[in-house]
Amino acid sequence: MTPADVTAFFERYRDAFDRLDGDAVADLWHVPSGIADAKDGAGRLTWWADEAPMRHNHRALCEVYRRAGYHRAGFEIEACWPLGPSHAAARVVWTLTRADGSVLQRFHTAYQLIDTSSGPKVLLCTAYEENLQEMTPHAAQ
Repeated sequence: MTPADVTAFFERYRDAFDRLDGDAVADLWHVPSGIADAKDGAGRLTWWADEAPMRHNHRALCEVYRRAGYHRAGFEIEACWPLGPSHAAARVVWTLTRADGSVLQRFHTAYQLIDTSSGPKVLLCTAYEENLQEMTPHAAQ
């Protein structure tokens, strides 16, 4: 997997989030796949062996973004490591903005991608800065 393949993947990934389409986001994840929550030394791993809970997670995440006023995302790939012909790792900085252009949140996330017959997909995401609590309106709690 080349750096150009990785960039094209994250363009599709961003576009799915910009539509707040949890199913389109989920379509870009491998089954099985997972998220490692590395914030605050937590070290929790959510591993989805089946598609349904993974898809539910991405629908819910898009709903959190919607309620927080998400409008669009920008990304920069800070580092990319091809890992043979069908894998790559990337560290990405995301900037989420509201419709008025103000920053909703800026954070780094790392990904391991796997190339499949339908294109690259996320195999593992390491979330170590994004703060969903910060984006959740207090009235919804």
